[in-house]
Amino acid sequence: MKVFNSIDDLKIKGRPVATMGTFDGVHSGHQEVIKHLIGEAKKRHAKSLLITFDPHPRLVLNKGAIDLRLINNPKEKIQLLGKLGLDYLLILPFTFEFSKKSAREFIKEYLIDKLHVQAMTIGYDHHFGRMDGEFENVEHLLKYYGIEVERIPELDVQDVVVSSTKIRQAIKNGDIELANKLLAYKYSLCGTVIHGNKIGRTMGFPTANLMLDYKLKLLPADGVYVVEVLLDGKLLHGMLNVGFKPTVNGVEKTIEVHILDFDKFIYGAKLEVRFIKRIRNEKTFPTIDELRKQLLKDKIIVSEYFRNSNS
Repeated sequence: MKVFNSIDDLKIKGRPVATMGTFDGVHSGHQEVIKHLIGEAKKRHAKSLLITFDPHPRLVLNKGAIDLRLINNPKEKIQLLGKLGLDYLLILPFTFEFSKKSAREFIKEYLIDKLHVQAMTIGYDHHFGRMDGEFENVEHLLKYYGIEVERIPELDVQDVVVSSTKIRQAIKNGDIELANKLLAYKYSLCGTVIHGNKIGRTMGFPTANLMLDYKLKLLPADGVYVVEVLLDGKLLHGMLNVGFKPTVNGVEKTIEVHILDFDKFIYGAKLEVRFIKRIRNEKTFPTIDELRKQLLKDKIIVSEYFRNSNS
């Protein structure tokens, strides 16, 4: 997959088949759209093109931007899209000026004059541009300019219509197992290991404190989770706590992961933690010793999970 950040740098031989959207999560519904896109492009002996935006349009338009947290950071999104077999990815800079373009202007200026798109594959709820009352006629507008349209019906997983909004809500609720099913991969956080208060080490549970690479990344609900940890290309097992550590009077939310059977100093290392399931809420314990006893119980649950999953 070739990645471009400017439409003027993108030169495609022939007329591509395209899709367009924010694609936050690159979830199972997005993957279905992209699968159809690639199939249609191959039938037409054309190239497949995915058009997306950076930053997320809601951040520019201030539509709930103060609370917006994203499923993927830009690097993750590119990596996920790159695994799907696309020919080209175009990341358009989204600005307030750009947002003022009507759908008709966007189609004519970008899809026709610059990209020469011959067909589009779009999701069931897809729309783009300022429609000027033409929301219900996106397909008619595209066809007016000679662009054929394939609209993919909604995808259900466990009787839930897949959408980025529903996945974000599942993650915020701590329902990681549902989120992972809708995503079709394990939700993850990436960051750098930093120094913490080292209280975990005094209890026999050394933890790696994670400082996120991307400040807009969505955090799961506070609590304790079963996780996989990717460190220097090696996949390890661990348990992770998201929260304020109320037992030790924590004032800032932290992300701490205890890696099973591991006690190396890894400050400054890059980690990826992949969430598997949530095992309990964050709790306040009357004493540090009570907290230590609970952590031992948590560790048994986590160890049993991995033992059973490998059997």
